[in-house]
Amino acid sequence: MKYALVTGSTAGIGLAIAKKLLEEGCFVFANFAHNEQNARMAAEFFASASDNYRIIRADMSALEGVNALCDSVIAQCPRLDFLVLNSYATDKTDFRFVTPEKWQHVMDCNVNMPFFTMQRLYDHMSEDGSVACIGAMMGIHPHAISISYGVSKAALHMLCQSMVKVYAQKRVRINAICPGFVETPAQLDKAPDHRKRIENRIALRRFAQPEEIANFCYSVLTNTYMNGAVIPVSGGYDMA
Repeated sequence: MKYALVTGSTAGIGLAIAKKLLEEGCFVFANFAHNEQNARMAAEFFASASDNYRIIRADMSALEGVNALCDSVIAQCPRLDFLVLNSYATDKTDFRFVTPEKWQHVMDCNVNMPFFTMQRLYDHMSEDGSVACIGAMMGIHPHAISISYGVSKAALHMLCQSMVKVYAQKRVRINAICPGFVETPAQLDKAPDHRKRIENRIALRRFAQPEEIANFCYSVLTNTYMNGAVIPVSGGYDMA
């Protein structure tokens, strides 16, 4: 049996990735920070696929949370085969009013804590293991709605590529997957006309389903030659 950790995995893309790994026979460590209702719903969702999971509460925007999660995973499995770094934060505060604390929170969650998670779990990763960083198209295409989010995701993409040589001695592969617009709870507040404008910029004229991103993530994790790639999965965003 292979062991997997998916951070930020009780809703949206992370939830779909965790369930996909369960369906493929992995033992999955899922993670949430604060939303207990999502965690309960995720447990029911996972149980429909397999009993081989644990849900661990840990705030992945802080080093204390990283250490707590990693300690728990290390104590409960002999090795880690798959690591999916999906936890993220965003901030849509008007540029003029972004505070250092808000900026730092996004950077911590999206860049700094993924780095320290990889550092903490390095010795526990199995040889020929695989890491997937969930980046974003907004780390490739500049935008001004959440500057900290876009900048942090671009930094995550570079962190992923910078880790290739670090992991090479263990034959661990690492890649960044960059979804475009996905049908997740985060998109529910978009007005219909706003959604339509976005869809008109996507060649496939629709948002992705979380399961489509999850299926692709699994194929990347298990591809034994893909390494150091930053891969858009956007339906052809800005190609319409």
